[in-house]
Amino acid sequence: MFEIVEKIAEFSVARACAFAMLAILVTIVGLVDEPILALKTGAVLSLLTSMVLVLKAALAEARPYRATEVWLLLKPDERPHEAVAQRIIALALREAFLRFALYFASGAAAMLIALLLMTFFGRPHV
Repeated sequence: MFEIVEKIAEFSVARACAFAMLAILVTIVGLVDEPILALKTGAVLSLLTSMVLVLKAALAEARPYRATEVWLLLKPDERPHEAVAQRIIALALREAFLRFALYFASGAAAMLIALLLMTFFGRPHV
């Protein structure tokens, strides 16, 4: 049963993160004429998203399980018993939030490294 809850929690968080990623990518593409500014903006927005996900992970236990998308996506026969539902759903959401926070932080680190490389080895400013 926990595996089903984990998969649905991952799906729910992944879908929300995909929209955040799309917004960040659109912003970066909008700044394509200024590559250094685009990388800085992408890194900051990715770090901000990562921090929000860490905060959501910290608050996952406090959110009522019936108010989560995971509970709504579970079929009635897949739902855990109400006595343990809060703990199971909160744990699955917490793990998913932290996993995607790490993905966004890694993306931000990659953009910051690319920014440093462009700054040091890029064409000189005239």
